[in-house]
Amino acid sequence: MSEKRIAFIFPGQGCQYVGMGKSFYQESILAQNIFQEAEDILGLPLRKYCFEGPLEELTDTRIAQPAILTVEYMILCLLKEEGIFPSWVAGHSLGEYAALIASGALKFSDALLLVRKRAEYMASVAANGGMAAILNIPCAELEEMIKELQPDGIIELANYNSPAQIVVSGEKELVDSLVVRINQGGKGRAIPLEVQGAFHSSLMKPAAKEFRNELKRTSFLPIKIPIISNVTAEEVLSSEMLPELLEKQIYSPVRWMYSLKKLDLLDCNLFLEIGGRILSGMVKKTLMGANTCWIREMEDFKKCLQK
Repeated sequence: MSEKRIAFIFPGQGCQYVGMGKSFYQESILAQNIFQEAEDILGLPLRKYCFEGPLEELTDTRIAQPAILTVEYMILCLLKEEGIFPSWVAGHSLGEYAALIASGALKFSDALLLVRKRAEYMASVAANGGMAAILNIPCAELEEMIKELQPDGIIELANYNSPAQIVVSGEKELVDSLVVRINQGGKGRAIPLEVQGAFHSSLMKPAAKEFRNELKRTSFLPIKIPIISNVTAEEVLSSEMLPELLEKQIYSPVRWMYSLKKLDLLDCNLFLEIGGRILSGMVKKTLMGANTCWIREMEDFKKCLQK
């Protein structure tokens, strides 16, 4: 694996599950230390939420986001111990913060504090918002449907996940209306998402404005490994660009499939998903024949080391 041109890709909110991180914790002193460090920084019983749940509490934005970051960082550190490093990094929404750690631009402690504040601000403006995954409807056709609803309020394209999956975000009533129209129309499929707000839509701009102050107080370090930005789907090589991009990320679409295409153009030949197995499917649907590997449990970690 060490000879491959690898992109480490990190999933975001939605990859949480009861039991996450436990298999690593049981076998690795490093993992145990990282959980302890995270709990000391946050003052939260992360191990209880991750290992025991309940899922309703773990799914709370203010719990899920720091929990996911901690587990992804833990796996990243275990890979480093094995001498496995990426040529590029990218993360989906929240996952971009784990990618920033991997790039060298953020310390874990600073990323964890940022993510906690990000979650708090996003949760504070989450009322009456919703999201839905739209499957197998061409982007141009979906854009026309969105335009027809926009005179009645805010509804926008939020995540370009793959050619076959685009997520919409906005006022819950409008998102629900679109879901009904698609599912009754006989073409494509719409799935409401279990989220607490209209993430990556302009409804999140008040949260982004509050978050700006946290970003200003954060010390970003020089980028050592190029990161592909959610907002631009281009390489970021200077940490000076990060505060603006991370602020915009909260209310801008996640250009994920374009990020994957950019990595393909850069001759990435292995996409290693750290902390989940959601993004690997998006890679396969976006890039025909792409080589993927994912690590969610210690067993997965051991298998990937053999590739």
